[in-house]
Amino acid sequence: MGLTKSAIARPVFVLMLMLGAILIGYMSYNGMRKELNPEVNFGSISVFTAYPGAGPEEINNLISRPVESAVSGVNGIREVTSTSREGVSIVSIAFELETNMDTALSDVRSKVDQVTNALPKDALKPTVSKNDFSSQPVLYLAVNSTTLNSRDLRDLVDKQLIDKFGQIPGVSSADVIGGDVREIQVQVKKDKLLAYGIGINDVQRAVSQATGNIPAGRIVSPSQEFSVRVLGQFTDASQVQNMVFTVSDNKGNSGGGSSTKTVRLSDVATIVDGTRERTAYSRLNGKDNITIAISKAREGNAV
Repeated sequence: MGLTKSAIARPVFVLMLMLGAILIGYMSYNGMRKELNPEVNFGSISVFTAYPGAGPEEINNLISRPVESAVSGVNGIREVTSTSREGVSIVSIAFELETNMDTALSDVRSKVDQVTNALPKDALKPTVSKNDFSSQPVLYLAVNSTTLNSRDLRDLVDKQLIDKFGQIPGVSSADVIGGDVREIQVQVKKDKLLAYGIGINDVQRAVSQATGNIPAGRIVSPSQEFSVRVLGQFTDASQVQNMVFTVSDNKGNSGGGSSTKTVRLSDVATIVDGTRERTAYSRLNGKDNITIAISKAREGNAV
C-alpha cells in the first residue's frame, strides 16, 4: 500500500527509477559476449611427444608408459589414457570437474619435466597443453585466385594476410590450411656420394651449418659498441647449389692419418626449388583453395 501511495505522490521519481532500470538493462545486454557455444571446461590435459621413426610398440614402452607413471600422482585425476602411434605419443589426462585446471597444468608440466631426461635422446621435448574447447575456430575464410598458382597464393596469405587478421581486436590466432608451401629440396645422388666417399649425414650437417646466423662478438670504438654476427641464410636456390663444404677423408694417406676434401653440393645432389609434400587439403565446391581458420580470444566477441 505504501509503495502505491509513493508512486502516486511522486510519479516523476518512480519514472526516473524505471528509466534507470531500463537503461542499465540495455547497457548490460549490449555488453554481454555473444558466443556460438557455451564456455565449458571438462578438465582435460594432453601431453604430446614426437619420436620420429619409432614404431607404436616402442612409442608405448619408451614414452607413453613413463609419462603415464609420472603424471598419475597429480591430485584430482579421474582417468589417464594414452594413444601410441607411429612416431607420436599422446597421453590424455582427465580431471574431476571441481579441479583447478591452472594448478593441474602446472603440476603436470612439473611431473613431465622430471622424466624428460629418461626419454629417448632422439625424442622431441614433450608438449603439455590444456584442452580449451572455447578456442575452436569461429570463422573459416576460403581464398582462391585465377592468376596466382597455389604456391604463390599460399606465400601471399602467409606473409601478408595472416598478420592482418591476427591484429584484429578479439582474434586469438589465424591458421592457414591447404595450398603448396615452398621448399628447397636437396636430392642427393647415391652414386656420387659413394664416388666421393661421403655420407648423407655429411651433406645434412654441411647444409645445417651453412644456414645459421652465428654471433661473432662485438666491435668497440671509443664512442660506440657494435654487435657482429655472421649471416649464413640462403636467399635463393642457386646459392644452395653453389655451396662448397669440406669433409674428412680418413683414407687420404698411407700413414693412416686423415685429410680433408672440398665438395660442391651440386656435384653430389640436385637442388630443386619445389613444394613441400602435402599433408592437408582444402577444397571449396570441389576446387582446391586455401582456408584461413580464425580463432577468437577468450574475452573476444564471436559475432
